[in-house]
Amino acid sequence: MKTHRSWQRGSTPLSVLVNLRVVSAQGACVLRQGSLDVKEDDTVIFEARNYDAGSKLTLRSKLRWVRNTGFNTDVGLSFVNASLSQDAHTRLVA
Repeated sequence: MKTHRSWQRGSTPLSVLVNLRVVSAQGACVLRQGSLDVKEDDTVIFEARNYDAGSKLTLRSKLRWVRNTGFNTDVGLSFVNASLSQDAHTRLVA
């Protein structure tokens, strides 16, 4: 599923299109085609939009790991002081 994700690192907003690979109540894994200027332990604002359903979810997150694989970047996020409700999870993966 291709979904829009955006986050803010420091005072610089960054908005990119990524593939949502895995999502759980505690965090998510996303894949970016190309490079991504982030690093482990960055605190970011994670915004997920499901355009088909017309829903939006915003969660403060911490980058737990970043893996550059040549042409792609995999990123592991954990949600900070929040968890994804079952209803929100269903809307994101539906």
